[in-house]
Amino acid sequence: MDLLSSVDTKAPPQSQPHLKGNMGFLSLFFSVVAYNAPLVVVVGAIPIMVSSGAGLGTPVSFIIAGAILGAFAVGFTRMSKIMPKPGGFYSMITAGLGREIGLGSGLVALLGYFCAYAGSVVFGGVVMGELVHGMLYGPNLPWYVWASIFWAASSILGYFKVELSAKVLTIFLLLEVVIVVAYDALVFVNGGAGHEGISVAPLSPMHWFDGSFPLGLLFALGMFAGFEVTVLFREEVRDPSRTIPRVTYAVIALGTVVYGLSALLFLNSIGLDKVVEAATEDPTGSMTHSLQAFGGKVLADAATVLVNTSTFAVILAAHNISARYSFNLSADGILPRKLSMVHPRHGSPHVSSMAISGAGLVVSLAVIFTGIGAIDFYTALLGITSFVILGVIFVTGVAVPVYLRRHGQQHSVWSRVVLPAVSLIGLGAGLILAGINFPLLVGGSFVLATILMALIVGLFVLGIALAVVYRRTKPATYAHIGRQ
Repeated sequence: MDLLSSVDTKAPPQSQPHLKGNMGFLSLFFSVVAYNAPLVVVVGAIPIMVSSGAGLGTPVSFIIAGAILGAFAVGFTRMSKIMPKPGGFYSMITAGLGREIGLGSGLVALLGYFCAYAGSVVFGGVVMGELVHGMLYGPNLPWYVWASIFWAASSILGYFKVELSAKVLTIFLLLEVVIVVAYDALVFVNGGAGHEGISVAPLSPMHWFDGSFPLGLLFALGMFAGFEVTVLFREEVRDPSRTIPRVTYAVIALGTVVYGLSALLFLNSIGLDKVVEAATEDPTGSMTHSLQAFGGKVLADAATVLVNTSTFAVILAAHNISARYSFNLSADGILPRKLSMVHPRHGSPHVSSMAISGAGLVVSLAVIFTGIGAIDFYTALLGITSFVILGVIFVTGVAVPVYLRRHGQQHSVWSRVVLPAVSLIGLGAGLILAGINFPLLVGGSFVLATILMALIVGLFVLGIALAVVYRRTKPATYAHIGRQ
């Protein structure tokens, strides 16, 4: 006899908590974009992609990554309308592939977003220290002094209603966009390094494979992570059925255009014949030189300052995402029930928020007392995040069409077969590349990569095992895995 038949699977073990909010299009849009840190991508990631990724083919890497995720978004947004659950990928995977795979994916996703938060707090301390000491000629203090400021600010904002965080993120993101647009416009108007006009030669197929096309695609896909926020914040969004699809497509479109265009203009700003060598010798210095050459010291200094605000935006966004994953897993009875408490005034997951802040503090203290290098630590956690989130997106890409087909959703062959297949091929290729290059993603150590990969796989298996156990011992909890 099926144990689930003996329990009421429509009523949860206790009343289900619900978050509250009134986010509109712009608030949700900037909350998602903040996680992707566009200024950090343009200033920090693009030169690295030119040197270690696709070389002159870097702009095309962003275009292809955007197309892959655009194809994925077709099913993703459709499912967000017909399955109004607040658990993000965790809920979608559960609905499509079952509670075992769903719980394993949910735990791994929480790990990925928490790593983004904890790693960025440490990185924030480093960049803030460089700003204060290097540019402002202030005191040369340890990274953790400055990191504590980022940690405290994100902890306070995460406690209150989500609109407060959204307003802060909106201000920071608007400043970032101004810097990026100003840089792009100056390079375009001045015609690049030779002042002879912008060359679109990097878009030609003859340059797609100048460097490592697979690595370029892997890097580019990683720059789009975070659009799950559109569904994860569902209960805190005004008119989610309309807002979520619009924001999802807008985020992917913005990333494709801004990243691709900025990469093309960066190549032109140094010269197509010199840029790969310059970026290889000094990725950071090459972008600094480009900023100063076309925007002067003012633009370069503004970019340096806003890299700090961009980093804080990532910290705050990752903190809020982690808190909501913790909230959803708690509401399902997987994590302690207290974590699913909702603040009576702010409608926020305030207990989960405090728990994430506390865990972040513990991790930072561990880095301090063990003497791990701050940048080494950040690199390792960023590698975990990149691999994990890409993996969860891939699994969601499998789950969505399975769910839609199972529930009789009749659509065109493009939306049912072609676009899901395109997204799965692209995401699958990216995931395989991430697995092969995992040591590179986490800092180059094979031993460390093996340990971290074991942690990721072990957590996924633990989720599956817990679901199997709950099916026999706690059928009511099992029935509601994935916010079902």
